[in-house]
Amino acid sequence: MLSQVNHWMEYAGTGIDLLLLLRVLGLRLQRAYVFITLACILEFFFDVVDLSLVRESPEWRRVFVYSELIFAFVFPIAAWDVFEELANSLNTVRRLAMIRTVTSLLMISIFGLSLASLAARADDPTGLAFISTVSIVVWTGSATGSLAFIWAIHRAVRFQKMEVPGNTYVWMIFFELFLIGQVASCFVSFSEAGFGQTPANLLPQITDLTLMLYGLAITIWCALKLKALPKDLPSASLNENP
Repeated sequence: MLSQVNHWMEYAGTGIDLLLLLRVLGLRLQRAYVFITLACILEFFFDVVDLSLVRESPEWRRVFVYSELIFAFVFPIAAWDVFEELANSLNTVRRLAMIRTVTSLLMISIFGLSLASLAARADDPTGLAFISTVSIVVWTGSATGSLAFIWAIHRAVRFQKMEVPGNTYVWMIFFELFLIGQVASCFVSFSEAGFGQTPANLLPQITDLTLMLYGLAITIWCALKLKALPKDLPSASLNENP
């Protein structure tokens, strides 16, 4: 029963992700938030692919693993985009914080490759176990590093008592909450490897449902709070069509 609820919640999540994407495009926020728009497109795309495949099938597992790797590199650039409307005021702080984030991600990637090499099994001819280990380590590190980046800039904004544009505030809060959910999802992925999705053990299914409801709530809030860009925004006017 609970597995069916989770299945329908996946459809609901796909619809809400589409709503956020349409909201971004409808308000023409892609003029300033290019990488966030890319993240929204990829999120919806992988939602559709996920629903089109049989869950836990080899094809589904392969798509899931490679989507983790893709999002591991999308998280930092989307986090960078969060403060685009404050680019002139936060340029130095943002660059220094991103350099630390990228450096950490590179070190984590090297660690993930080393760990996967040590854990590689001879009975894995497809190499999926190897890339799965790399992806989840890099995914976890990227989500954590991107969250630390946004928190660092958030603290700098509060310390300098800067006036925060409406969309910047919305994206800042949304991505903080979203990345917390991603970190939690990483730990769930580790735990599910031990518990498994079986009728006798409902804990993984309950956890998945909780995370999906959490994701739905913050995505709906974000979609409703976004506003059109001001006409005098430099980053927007540079890309505005004549």
